Amino acid sequence: MKRNIQTSWHPNEELIVTRLNGKLGIDDIIHWEKDLLQTMEHIPNDISFKILVDLSEFEAENMDVHKYFRNIIPLLLANYSYRIGYLKIFPEANIQLNKIRGITCIAMANVHHNQEKMTDYQLKFSNTYEQYFTNADKAMKWILSI
Repeated sequence: MKRNIQTSWHPNEELIVTRLNGKLGIDDIIHWEKDLLQTMEHIPNDISFKILVDLSEFEAENMDVHKYFRNIIPLLLANYSYRIGYLKIFPEANIQLNKIRGITCIAMANVHHNQEKMTDYQLKFSNTYEQYFTNADKAMKWILSI
C-alpha cells in the first residue's frame, strides 16, 4: 500500500479523520503526531467530536516506532474524556481523563487490516460508541451515523 499520513477536521460532521498507511518510520510518526495535535486545535471549544483512526496496511518500521506510536491515540483522546476500550488489555494503564477546552470525544471508529485482530477487538471492546473495522468506508458510514 502507498504511504499515507494525514489528519483532517470535518467541522460539519464534527469528525477528525486520521490515517496512517504504509510502512512508516519514527520521523513519519512524529510528523503524524504533530499534524494530529495541530488539527485538534481546529476543534471549537465546548463541543463534542468523533474520530476515525484508519491504520489500514500501517506497519511500523521497527519495534521502537511501534512503541512510540501506540501511546499517541490513547493519550490524546484521554485529554478529551475518552478512554479507548482496548486499554482493557493493559490493566496497569492508568490514564487520567481530562477535558481540554471543554471538548469531549464521543465516538471512535478503528480501522486496521488484520481481520482476526479487528474481530477479536470488536467482540471484546466494542460498544455503542466504539467499533472496529477492516474497511474504512464501513467505518466512515458507522461513525457518521453517531
